[in-house]
Amino acid sequence: MKVRLTLICLFFLTALQDGETMRTYTENEEGNITVRCEFRYSGGKRFLCKETCEGKNILIVTTKDKDQRGRFSIRYERRNIFSFDFLHVSITDLKPSDSGRYRCRSDETLDGTLYDNFYLVVIEASTTTATTTSRRTTAAATAATTATAATQNLQLYVVLSLVVKIILLSTPLVIFCRKRRTMKSKDSAVETENDGVNHECLNIYETPPEFL
Repeated sequence: MKVRLTLICLFFLTALQDGETMRTYTENEEGNITVRCEFRYSGGKRFLCKETCEGKNILIVTTKDKDQRGRFSIRYERRNIFSFDFLHVSITDLKPSDSGRYRCRSDETLDGTLYDNFYLVVIEASTTTATTTSRRTTAAATAATTATAATQNLQLYVVLSLVVKIILLSTPLVIFCRKRRTMKSKDSAVETENDGVNHECLNIYETPPEFL
C-alpha cells in the first residue's frame, strides 16, 4: 500500500513540474491494460514511448494502423476531421517496472498537439496478495465468531427449552402430591378424633361399677 501511494504521489509531482495534469491508471502485476490516447493526426507515423520519444524509450514506431512489439501494441482509430483520432495502447503481463509516464505521439498534427500522455502504476503481486490474505483472514475470523455465537445461542436455547419442559412436566406431579398430602392430613385428623372417642368409650366401660 505504501509503495502504491509513493508511486502515485511521485507521478503527480512530476506532472505538476511538467505543467500539466495527466491521467493515472492503476493495475495489478501480471494484469493487462488498454488506454486510449487522442489527438488530431495527419502524419504517417504513430509512436508509443515511455517518458520521452528518444532512443530506447521508443517502444513502437510504425506507419501501420496496428502494430505490436512484445507486450506492447497499438491500434489507430481514424475519426472525422472535426474530432480527435484515437490511438489505443495495450500492455499485457504487467510488471512493476512498467510503472511510469507513457506518451502517444504522431509525427504531424493540424493543431500542434504532438502527443497525449498518461501515467501507469503497477502494484506488486506481493502487496496485492498480502491485502487479499488479510481480507480473507478477517472474513474467516468474522465467520468463526459468528459460528461461535450461533453455537452458544443454540446451547442456551436447548437449556432453556429443557428447563421449561421440566417445569411443565413437574407441575401436575407437584399439584397431585400436594392434594395427596392434604387428603392424608385430613384422614389423619379424622382417625385421631375417632381414636379419642374410642378411648373415652373404653375408659367409661373400664370404670369400676362402684364409681358409677
